Amino acid sequence: MAQVIHLEVEDDITTVRARLEQAEAPRVLLVVPPGCQAFDSLLDFKLLQRYAESLALEVALVTRASKTRVLARQLGFSVFVSAKRGRKAKWRRPKAIPRWGRRLSWGERIFAGSIFVVALSVLLASALLIVPSAEVTLVPASEAVNAIVQVQADPELEMINYDTGQIPARVVKAQLEGTAQIPVTGAKDAPDEPAWGMVLFVNKINQPVAVPKGTVVATSTGSTIRFTTVEDVTLPETVGGTAQAEVVALDPGPTGNVRAHLINSVEGPLSLQVGVTNPEPMRGGSVKQVGMVTTADKERLKVVLLQQLQQEALAQLSEQLREGEFLASETVAVDHIVTEIYDKFLEEQADVLTLEMEVMLRGTAIEEEDAKVLIQAGLEAQVPEGFALVSQGLEYQRGEITEVEDGKVSFVMRGSGLMATQIDVRAIKEAIRGRPLDWAEDYLSQNLRLEEAPIIKVTPTWPGRMPWLGFRISVSIQEG
Repeated sequence: MAQVIHLEVEDDITTVRARLEQAEAPRVLLVVPPGCQAFDSLLDFKLLQRYAESLALEVALVTRASKTRVLARQLGFSVFVSAKRGRKAKWRRPKAIPRWGRRLSWGERIFAGSIFVVALSVLLASALLIVPSAEVTLVPASEAVNAIVQVQADPELEMINYDTGQIPARVVKAQLEGTAQIPVTGAKDAPDEPAWGMVLFVNKINQPVAVPKGTVVATSTGSTIRFTTVEDVTLPETVGGTAQAEVVALDPGPTGNVRAHLINSVEGPLSLQVGVTNPEPMRGGSVKQVGMVTTADKERLKVVLLQQLQQEALAQLSEQLREGEFLASETVAVDHIVTEIYDKFLEEQADVLTLEMEVMLRGTAIEEEDAKVLIQAGLEAQVPEGFALVSQGLEYQRGEITEVEDGKVSFVMRGSGLMATQIDVRAIKEAIRGRPLDWAEDYLSQNLRLEEAPIIKVTPTWPGRMPWLGFRISVSIQEG
């Protein structure tokens, strides 16, 4: 597992070396903020490469700064956009720093390496027998630290803005079709039963005339209202002979309730043989209340269907998320309507209104790791001088969405962790080397904020003091 070290903007390459010397893992991810002074030139990266080789560390960088990425890749360093991706990806090995002189053959290299290993082994064995060593165990004092940061995810950003608390985001889209229907709320009068009554046919010729069922008679003034006979009748063979017949209006509704003597025409050839009139008014034509489509019905149905499609879009948009992203459900909205078809017109008679729509919807996908970077910066801002944020045990919690506007999402990010006394291992070794054991213990207790008393073990025990050589002193820092 790679250890993640976060650098500050004001850190220089010397500070980076000190941070690497305190590394507890063989693989180190350096998180480099934009504008960091430590990596302004290719020389800085060559120094970083030498430091990494001398400390037997594999080093990779996490940064979005384009200049830093270009310089790092020139020397073969792996560069990532987030620590999470850096932990999972395979790292490249930096290019070897060229040496002066003739290139040795493989045989010469193997022989030289063997000689070097044998000589080094002899020297190390002699040092272990002659030079004492010491192991110092320190438990730094620690305190809880908490931070709350207001984060805004903006699809138009390309990199994190630490000053404004903004992080990049991504717009995802899905096109859906759907159908919905609702009962209409409008009402209007509609024709119900047709009018009916009796008409009197009058013979115009001296022959009997048969008036068959279905003969159409009508009014001739104002709007023409037509009726049809419902029975066969025959007029006597004398001029002026009469016969009654029942008629029914062809169209339902009260318009057929005409007054007496308004029906006065016969349609068809029979009009030459007979006349007609209605001695009594027509009656029975009525209306009823029926449903009618209103503007409010259309608007309400559209809202219902859009809500339905938004719920369906939430699932489809979630399928487009990349690893580490989350979808802010509050951002799921209509991008544009492709088609919108109602099955009834405005004020048309209906009991149910149906709508078919095809809609493009969008949402905002957010990289949670970017938000964690911001809250970690917020935690580090709470750490006073002399303390450092403990990388292990940091906890993050994404809070409520506070605002959504034009695809931008504002939400609360909470973080908690521990800060511990910052210990300069090199300075400690320099201060206590060659000192009596009790003096070294007092120095450590008085000059460092520790959770427990320091523990010093010297091997062999006969010198009674700390080794004179700093590299023979190992400092182990443990969590309280």
